[in-house]
Amino acid sequence: MAIHSPLRYRRLNADRTEATHQLIAFRLRQEWFALPIDDVQKVVQMGKIYGDPQGTGVSLTEYQDRELLVIDVSQRIFAEAPSANTNLGEATQVRFLAIVQGDTGDLVGLPIDSPPAIHRVPESAFSPLPSSYVAQGNIQCISSTMVRLDNRQPLFLLDRNSLLQT
Repeated sequence: MAIHSPLRYRRLNADRTEATHQLIAFRLRQEWFALPIDDVQKVVQMGKIYGDPQGTGVSLTEYQDRELLVIDVSQRIFAEAPSANTNLGEATQVRFLAIVQGDTGDLVGLPIDSPPAIHRVPESAFSPLPSSYVAQGNIQCISSTMVRLDNRQPLFLLDRNSLLQT
């Protein structure tokens, strides 16, 4: 009689499983974007934003009793100044702040329009964006990769370094 152990079953099927990546997905305007889960330290409800009277997209908020730089990723991604009704400091809907660590070790807040969702994505779901689309520059700060999930809008994978350039 053969002995079926869970460990042996896992070893036999290890070669058949596809590598997966964990992503944090969120909505900005009407599009869905994602960052690798390792790039995001925490997501918190966004508090009062101040210090950007010129609408540059770089402002401040308080986080853990210290000042935190906030970069308006929506403005960076869509390469346009925010309209008066989308100003970070005057938003009436509940928004969130994805806190990421920059290359210098400083924390930076990235405002997002929706509660984030965590997705475990198989390697096969990643596909390159058409080079002509990337060249047109419709959306900035994205990698050349898109993620397709069953029955959902595709996710544009963001490039953290491009987002954080000040």
